[in-house]
Order: sequence, then C-alpha cells, then structure tokens
Amino acid sequence: MTTKIAIDIITLDSVQCAACTYMMESIAALPDDVQQMIDCREWSIKSKAGVAKFTQLKCKVLPTICIQGRPVFESQIPLYEDLIDALAAQAPDPDMRARLLSQREAGFDFEKIKQNLDRAGSGRHTRADSESTT
Repeated sequence: MTTKIAIDIITLDSVQCAACTYMMESIAALPDDVQQMIDCREWSIKSKAGVAKFTQLKCKVLPTICIQGRPVFESQIPLYEDLIDALAAQAPDPDMRARLLSQREAGFDFEKIKQNLDRAGSGRHTRADSESTT
C-alpha cells in the first residue's frame, strides 16, 4: 500500500467559523486522484484532542493546514496550485510527486465535497462534550 500524505487541519469550528469552513473545503474539493493520496483530519480546538494536536504541531493561529506534521498554510486559505505544490513537496516518493503535479491544472472538484468533508471528520468534534478520538 502506498503511503498517504497526512493533512491535519486545525480549526476553531468548521461548522460555525467561515475561515475554518473554507480551509476544510479547500482540501475536500481536491480532485479524486489527489484524494486517494491524502489522509485528512480536522482537529477542533474545542476538544482536548484538538488542543493537544494544536500544541503538538506548534501551530500559532487558526485555522491552519499542516502537511506531514508541519504548519504550511497558517490563517491563509490556499490557492489550488499552491496547495498542489505544497503536497507535491511533501510527497514520499518521486512517482507520487509527479502524479500530484500532473493534477496542477485540474482545479477544484466540488462534486464530492460533502463526502470528502465527512471522511475528514468535519464538524464532528467541535463541541466540548463531543467524544475525542485521536
């Protein structure tokens, strides 16, 4: 099995915070081929697990997209091309890097955005009394 690129999105609340929603959607709208190469998860700082992840990743602001454990887009909603370039820079092998760069002209795909948001756990851990899973 191919290693996937880990994406952690640190948010306040992707349901009620517009900037957090846009950050989540920027990842969820990536084309299917890119979705197959990433493993995305939302971490809301409204939960203990989210605060722990915020601290672990050394984030400074919200929302932040971290790629492979490194804050990359801090309070900045990325353009599609910048997002692809950042993912390609963190690709574990040259084949995945080339595959990602081949998607640079594809643009966002909004057809499966809800499905991809659900898979990333968007909005699931935004209440203080919600279950925290790591």
